[in-house]
Amino acid sequence: MAGTITIPLMTLQIGTTEFGPASVADTDINAVLSIDRTVVGGFNSMTALTTCQIGVYQSNDNGDTWFFLAGAGFPGGVYTNRNGQINMSGMGVDFWPGTGRLTRAETIIDGTAVAIQGSLVFS
Repeated sequence: MAGTITIPLMTLQIGTTEFGPASVADTDINAVLSIDRTVVGGFNSMTALTTCQIGVYQSNDNGDTWFFLAGAGFPGGVYTNRNGQINMSGMGVDFWPGTGRLTRAETIIDGTAVAIQGSLVFS
């Protein structure tokens, strides 16, 4: 059964912010963390001096301990690829097997405060 942690539209200051946790169904196998770059004051309106590290974590013991599954990083600014302007930054990762799992997302902002909005979707 799919689940979602919503990352509401908000301005993040420099530093670490966690979103979640949320329960992961025993049948869920992966998670996709997405950040919208186009919100007002978001990454597309920043310079490359504003950066973000994102990560997905998993707990198998009701949140007593957490382990890092995967992460990615990206800078502010407008970037393009062969499909045009990049408006979403994100990453996907597979969960480790188990029962009674939890997941959470994390952002680490450096440079300047930035508006953010997105989601961690797992299924």
